[in-house]
Amino acid sequence: MPPRIAVMAPVHPLTVGAAAFNTAMVDALHECCPVEVVGWRRHYPPLLYRGSERDERSRLTPTRPVEPVLDWINPFTWRAALQRLDAFGASALVLPWVHAVMSPPYRWLLRHAAPGIRRVVICHNVLPHEPFPGTRRLTRSVLGNADLLVTHGPQQAAELADLDLERIPVLEAFHPRFVSEDLAAIPSHAEIAVERRRLGDPELVLLFFGAVRPYKGLDVALEALARLPPDLEARLVVAGRFWESRERYDRLVSRLGIGDRVEIRDGYVSNEDAALAFSAADAVVLPYRSASQSGVAQLAFAYGKPVVATNVGGLPAAIDHDRTGLLVPPGDPAALARAVERVAREPGRFHAAIEAECESTSFRRYAELLTAALGEHA
Repeated sequence: MPPRIAVMAPVHPLTVGAAAFNTAMVDALHECCPVEVVGWRRHYPPLLYRGSERDERSRLTPTRPVEPVLDWINPFTWRAALQRLDAFGASALVLPWVHAVMSPPYRWLLRHAAPGIRRVVICHNVLPHEPFPGTRRLTRSVLGNADLLVTHGPQQAAELADLDLERIPVLEAFHPRFVSEDLAAIPSHAEIAVERRRLGDPELVLLFFGAVRPYKGLDVALEALARLPPDLEARLVVAGRFWESRERYDRLVSRLGIGDRVEIRDGYVSNEDAALAFSAADAVVLPYRSASQSGVAQLAFAYGKPVVATNVGGLPAAIDHDRTGLLVPPGDPAALARAVERVAREPGRFHAAIEAECESTSFRRYAELLTAALGEHA
């Protein structure tokens, strides 16, 4: 008998907590087994999240309506969520883990789930990229209540062992690759052509996508752009919400003299705007200083774009060097520039390999692995 899975997770139209991932995962799980989704009204403590938690622009909606129940600051909603599990007859509870700030509701939900329910935590991160005091203790106090931990990159197993959590069974999975129906319609050739003309019809369009935080190395990308050969006409699009002041990046752009080659779009990017940004790009750059895994890499592959990234954390597991992209040492603008130049000089080199790996990293395959693991550990 297939498991009856209850997923407590933010889904579209929320923008937080890997909402796009959760939306696609739930749709895939529905093809495998009965699923109940309990959504969030507010996923983070008030005043913590920069910008709105809701995406009012994207047209993406879950295939089945999701009622927002959970609120970070209201424990009564946590109890109501578990009552929904009981009414559904859930045999498994799935929670996506993104950041230790989620500890209070997650710890309570895991500890108070009814006996017999398999408690599964999907580790998008084990520890946050930018830790704060008590991070390790909070993380251990939550993940230690799980019956099964799901990881997306090999280095996460080492982090779990370092937290003395190796006793808990681990499903070593992968970050699934989004496809167009998970996100937004692929723009037409005419729309892409218009966007590239707006960018000045450069030879190479690079995309730095997602929330801008120190560990993501935007400064390295800017330094690399300044080092590209003068005969390579390149443009860098930075699309994402800044989690710090962008003033230092503006100063760096000015100092490097690359203002005419950089476009910064500070703010949340809707699914439709993201589709156009990825479709118009020639490659995506991920000059991260640390990484557990990367949804941005999978977004790039969904749109058939190679990724130039640093050889840190889970990125080598996501990017097949010299096949689906290129890997360079972290914090090395010269190496990043050389890799970017190679992508420009060898157009089309990576497309066949990117396409070939689509099925093996699909959300459907991910859902099958998860449901099979729940059967094995029942």
